[in-house]
Amino acid sequence: MSDIEESISERQHMRFIGVTKDATTAGPGKRLELFLKGCIRGIVNPCEGCFNPSTWEFGGDRKRMHINEVVEMIDRDAWNRQVTFCGGEPLLQTRNLIEVCRELKRRDPRIHIVVYTAYLLENLLSQGVFYRLRGGDEPAVQETLLSYSAHWNPELTHFQIATADQIRELMGTIDILVDGDYQSKHRIPTEKYMNEGMFIGSSNQRVIDTQETLRWAPQFVFDYADVWMEKHLIKKHCKCCGHPINNRQFTYCDSRCRKAFHKRQKDIAVFR
Repeated sequence: MSDIEESISERQHMRFIGVTKDATTAGPGKRLELFLKGCIRGIVNPCEGCFNPSTWEFGGDRKRMHINEVVEMIDRDAWNRQVTFCGGEPLLQTRNLIEVCRELKRRDPRIHIVVYTAYLLENLLSQGVFYRLRGGDEPAVQETLLSYSAHWNPELTHFQIATADQIRELMGTIDILVDGDYQSKHRIPTEKYMNEGMFIGSSNQRVIDTQETLRWAPQFVFDYADVWMEKHLIKKHCKCCGHPINNRQFTYCDSRCRKAFHKRQKDIAVFR
């Protein structure tokens, strides 16, 4: 493999720290939750009380997966078509995240995708994601950010990791963006909201409907996380995907959700 081919191949890989199946605190229903590796905020000024500091560093333990492998894994394991990307900071890998989400939606438009970010959407839509290297940064930081960057130049000390246009493109391939840093003083009490289909975090975070936001731009269509959960709790939800059902007499959205749920129950029964 030539140096150019190797460089292209590296830029088509994503870095993860872990995966949780049937997560109940990362959006509607039980979700396949993928934790992406690396967080600039974590190594510069971490959120106080961050629940996942193991995702901050850019070196160390991690799982590298080609974007095609990521798609295949999600397509296989997201039994009810509910997926959440969190971190770390998923938007450091915006370029490849777009490719993954676009292909997932192409295969199944019903798949529901949530992405978490510590960045505010208004800032993302004006300047994207960027980083200027500091003198104390480890080589792994530069190496990794270089592979993530929208504009690739090994001489750079200032990385344009994602452009504003790429952020808009990503928004078009997902359903919900949860933005804002975790703030411990605004912590949402898990004892009140620890329920299937919650967004556990802090009340400053916004649950943004990306499709409606793109439609009504520049207006953002969102609820703060605690408000979103209050609204969520008063509704009846599909037993499979966790989304609201208008007719409270129904248990599932439709026959596809019913079949997926019963298949899942049979698969689980094998291991009991």
